[in-house]
Amino acid sequence: MISIIPKPLKVTEGKGVFKYTFATKVGGDFPQTKKQLVSIFSKSGIEATITSCSADINFVTDSSIEEEGYLLEVAENSITIKASDEAGAFYSLQTLRQLCKVDILTNVEEVEIPCCVIYDKPRFKRRAFMLDVARHFSTMDTIKECLNMMALNKLNVFHWHLTDDQGWRIEIKKYPLLTKQGAVRKGTQLAGNKMEDKMYGEGLYYTQEDIKEIVSYAKDLHIEVMPEIDMPGHLVAAINCYPELSCEGNQIDVSTHWGILDDIGCVGGDKLMPFVKDIIDEIVELFPYGYFHIGGDEVPKKKWKVCPKCGAKIKELGLKDEEELQGWFNNEILQYLKTKNKNMIGWNEILKATKLSDETIIQWWIHSAKASGVDKWLAKGNKVILTPEPYLYMDHCYDMKDLKKYYSVDLDTMGLSMDYESQVLGIEAPLWTEYVRCKEKLQFNIYPRMQALGEINWTSKENKNFADFETRLPLQMKIMDSLNIKYANREAYLVRGFKNWGRASKAWLNWSKNQNHEFEKYCK
Repeated sequence: MISIIPKPLKVTEGKGVFKYTFATKVGGDFPQTKKQLVSIFSKSGIEATITSCSADINFVTDSSIEEEGYLLEVAENSITIKASDEAGAFYSLQTLRQLCKVDILTNVEEVEIPCCVIYDKPRFKRRAFMLDVARHFSTMDTIKECLNMMALNKLNVFHWHLTDDQGWRIEIKKYPLLTKQGAVRKGTQLAGNKMEDKMYGEGLYYTQEDIKEIVSYAKDLHIEVMPEIDMPGHLVAAINCYPELSCEGNQIDVSTHWGILDDIGCVGGDKLMPFVKDIIDEIVELFPYGYFHIGGDEVPKKKWKVCPKCGAKIKELGLKDEEELQGWFNNEILQYLKTKNKNMIGWNEILKATKLSDETIIQWWIHSAKASGVDKWLAKGNKVILTPEPYLYMDHCYDMKDLKKYYSVDLDTMGLSMDYESQVLGIEAPLWTEYVRCKEKLQFNIYPRMQALGEINWTSKENKNFADFETRLPLQMKIMDSLNIKYANREAYLVRGFKNWGRASKAWLNWSKNQNHEFEKYCK
């Protein structure tokens, strides 16, 4: 049986195998992917040759194949891979890896690739995973591991949540305090509202050189990297360094607690907009991707309502209220980002402003389509990204979001007509890290959810089937075993009956004990 995730569009199984050996020659188009093929197979112990002459494995440019799609034809004596672009050729390689299980082979003389014909293309253009590094930092190696697994599962956007109330994690040369001071908090909230009174975050940020390294690494995997700088809410780490960014101008600590805070940026004042534009100026030079995420979620207006500067700005602009003030701010940022050739994305709360520019892309995470305003947004012909919290939040334990529920998400499960599919850019899942304090917990929460995320983004709706997906999952688990990734097994990812929001399930507790890990260390 051919076990490939995400499931290809069309598979025709043949008879016999192609044998990849030291004598195999790789040729044709798509030079980057040819090198990657040889490199991946060399890990099994076989060094093939790239040639400009007649080849056993031949890459061919075919403009009739859709963007990112491919046609893979495996015969006993040859392999032909057709694609219209390098990305399609790359995705054919991810299929080929699973087809012959090369990632779990070592020191072999040959690799057998079953004969077949596979035609494949993605359902959605934007297939994304988000990682929050503001609450708890992830090392460069951990991020690269996530990118590698994203590529295997044909995901193509890494959404990097770099700043929040609890820490600023990206170097800004014009504002050095943001990482010297804004990255550090005095303590950390634990489960059950307990506190760990220990400094966290000193030195835990990414230099601009680190950012460039990750962007370059991702590019080789055909993954775009999108930054998120949350504004005008979730700015406490920045306000700690530069109090003049807030309405009251008071010194406040980097937050040690999770949740929504009343301290936000002062849109009515004259300090926030120049600061934000300075930040954008530096960041857009690091991220070539054409999209920039401004957050915009969870912005309580309590202090704006009593701020004379915000009140004066509302009057000056002839706005209705504080929601319209945030909408004005968002539109100003959108126009500035356009001068940098960037499109703007924001969480769905920004739809509360009725005058929000139609050029904005909405990331829908909370409330129903009607309550959030997403239904009206789509009816106007605008674009959205699906990130439903009831289905896709990776920080929630498997008891709340088991893998079957995770896999079930689609437009219709969210109450949308399938007629809107062309306006959905893709499906994205986030890992928020309030309660993810170590790499093992991060891995456990992400995998095998990432495999499901790849399939619901890539595979056509009519081709999706959870029971079938589960039969194809063991190969990827073996790959993760070889990489020492601590994923959730079936007992864990289909567990029932233990409700404990955002912390850990009984399955995780049992797994921790079985692995001789301390539950308190990994699951606070």
